[in-house]
Amino acid sequence: MKKLWKYIFKYKLLFFARIMTISLAALSVIGFDFMMGFIVDIFSNGEKEKFIPIILTSIALIVILFITEYIDGYVMSSYIKNTVNYLRTDIFTKVLNKDIKDFALDNSGKYISILYNDIKIIEDSLLNNIFLVISSFISFIISLVFLFSISPAIVLFITVFGTLGFVIPNALSKKLVIERGNYSNNLEEITSVTKDLFSGFEVIKGFNIGEKVNTIFKKSSNTVETSKKKCSILESIIKGFSLSFSVTIYLGVLILGGYLMYKGEISVGTAIIIIQLSTHIVSPVKTSISLINQIKSVSLIADKIDELIYDSCEDIEKYQLPKFESKIEFKNLSFSYTPNRKTLSNINLTFEKNKKYAIVGESGCGKSTLIKLLMRYYKEYDGEILIDNKDLQEIITHDLYKNMSMIQQNVFMFDESIKENVKLFANYSDEEVLNICERSGLSNLIKSLPDGINSLVGENGNKLSGGEKQRIAIARSLINNTKILILDESTSALDNETAYNLENSLLNIDDLTLVVITHKLIKNILIRYDEIIVMKDGMIIEKGSFDELIKLKKYFYSLYYLKNEEI
Repeated sequence: MKKLWKYIFKYKLLFFARIMTISLAALSVIGFDFMMGFIVDIFSNGEKEKFIPIILTSIALIVILFITEYIDGYVMSSYIKNTVNYLRTDIFTKVLNKDIKDFALDNSGKYISILYNDIKIIEDSLLNNIFLVISSFISFIISLVFLFSISPAIVLFITVFGTLGFVIPNALSKKLVIERGNYSNNLEEITSVTKDLFSGFEVIKGFNIGEKVNTIFKKSSNTVETSKKKCSILESIIKGFSLSFSVTIYLGVLILGGYLMYKGEISVGTAIIIIQLSTHIVSPVKTSISLINQIKSVSLIADKIDELIYDSCEDIEKYQLPKFESKIEFKNLSFSYTPNRKTLSNINLTFEKNKKYAIVGESGCGKSTLIKLLMRYYKEYDGEILIDNKDLQEIITHDLYKNMSMIQQNVFMFDESIKENVKLFANYSDEEVLNICERSGLSNLIKSLPDGINSLVGENGNKLSGGEKQRIAIARSLINNTKILILDESTSALDNETAYNLENSLLNIDDLTLVVITHKLIKNILIRYDEIIVMKDGMIIEKGSFDELIKLKKYFYSLYYLKNEEI
């Protein structure tokens, strides 16, 4: 919880400006209480000469109050906007900085829920309430000081019952914290459930399971509303205690003030001032009890955000990689997704600059995993991965991905135009985009669309075929002119002619280090690679040129002829 204070005090000037404005507003309101008492005494005593000055003073107070409230509203809205935006952006950045393994441990609905549901709860129950508590405290102290100057006995009475008013409801605050945490978790769960159900819309329709899915959603929705109801009930009980003690204090002050007036120790105007001041004491007591418990109830949500922000991998990046100069090395590399089975075992491999490599093997042999480690998708492995003799983990992220990019089988598309999906929002001209699209085999697609490269691709490219999406992914890498290009079955959805031409064009680029994972064992392509790496059961079992591996007549030889027999 305490780590959230860095966000609360991020904009210190606005924070303390708000305290100043609410202090001025509180003083202005209390000033009116005294004006009411003075006006009554002026009329009671027949002091006509004081009437005009007191009216002018009241008008001045009204103007001050209006200006103060306006400034207060402006300052508060600016503070909330800046603080919430900073908190949400910082959390989003921390999520992006997670490695793939950490990110995948949680449903992405959890992150969405934190970014919107939990931050909204923090805004309502923490940020807004902090100022309400401060405002109440300021009104309470100012009123108490003035009231003490009039009657210490009344202040003693307020202190005793005000303390009781805090102690008893505080016993329920721990339960409210737990229920508020449950509510947050249930919001997270329904966000994840809803996301999953909408993602599986085609399956739901295709297998006619709408009724079952409705039941699942209804159950999740009911759980959320039940937890919200429990929070509301507890808040009502706490408010009930607060109201009871507030009314007791108010009536007590009224009786004591009336008694003092009856004995002639105070005037009617002073009695009115006492009653008005007691309002600013009773109301803060009643309000603060409820607000403080709401602030406490955010602690579990704050802890969840703290964990997300501060428990990610330590930032150990320290090496720059302005340009890939020499080689990539894998030394005694081993990796496991689960403790029970190793996915990669004792990999020793070198990719030299500007050479072309093909990685082959049956599905599940570890080809894609090897490449994902190189792309730093996972950080927990045994052994070393070095780029130009620099530890992969310690290379600055921006430099790493400036030099290296990967095209996968499943290509993600932003719900934007073809142009933006190719240049990924970078500053490339339309002419550059069109040239790259031509090299990637996208020309026919673009000519067939009425808006050309400005045509929208739909959510995750649902207006495109798998092959068209892969062409766009290839265009992304080509336009960035990365020096290390990795293809993970990237031509699998393309027809043979297009795939052949595209792979040939990449092999023709002299200043490109190319690593291709492929199932298409085509001799005319394979003979062009400097080295073919053959994998089986998470290990490299053969390496060499196409002719060398064929002459060995081992695993690659069998794999090659088996694939060609299938064709």
